[in-house]
Amino acid sequence: MPVEYIVFALVGFFASIISATFGFGTALVVLVIGSHLLPIKETIALATVLFAATTLCKTVLFTKQIDWKVVAIMSLASLPFAYIGAIALTYAPAQLIKRLLGIMVLIYVVMVFYKLFPKITIGIPGLVLGSAAYGFLSGLLGSGNLVKAVLFREMNITKQAFVGAMAATSVLANFAKLTAYTASGLLSINSLWTILALIIAGASASFIGRSLLSYISVVQFERSVQVVLVISALGLLV
Repeated sequence: MPVEYIVFALVGFFASIISATFGFGTALVVLVIGSHLLPIKETIALATVLFAATTLCKTVLFTKQIDWKVVAIMSLASLPFAYIGAIALTYAPAQLIKRLLGIMVLIYVVMVFYKLFPKITIGIPGLVLGSAAYGFLSGLLGSGNLVKAVLFREMNITKQAFVGAMAATSVLANFAKLTAYTASGLLSINSLWTILALIIAGASASFIGRSLLSYISVVQFERSVQVVLVISALGLLV
């Protein structure tokens, strides 16, 4: 396996620990750093393999803390839009995707740093609309977790429930994206060893992240991640 794919798998492993510990973060780290290692469309497709492995594992690990009604609504509402977004990826210009991804990351960092996440009351209609937006962005850019995090911030749930819900609501969307990426040729048998490495990395990191959940300072760790994200996102925009 070429060295850039090995590095990509290692990035995926460490980023998955972030996600398993804080609920999300895998996508932003892997997509931003990975896009400097591999072509952006291949990065998104391979990253989705990692996401599928981590979300499935975290769903199992935190299943008792998950609000399954919310998960069911979001999963079903996002599923068709995730597939549409994944199909759109094959036609979208690569440079445009990179810039959109960079902008999305910078918006996320600014909103977290300055505490600009909007205070909103989420009912069923809002959850459905938000799920549709999450699904499409997830298919097109590889991640729509910014939208989903905004939705979940207004729900009074525990840290474990947040991690579990963030994972469980992505399971169906990830498999829909994998189907679309395989059909379009973005994933093939030629990537088998990389795919297996990413599955192992994602699954093992999920267990490690669960163990770290109660011990790591969220504020300090998130600040470090944000610095890396800002530098990487600016590189995408240049």
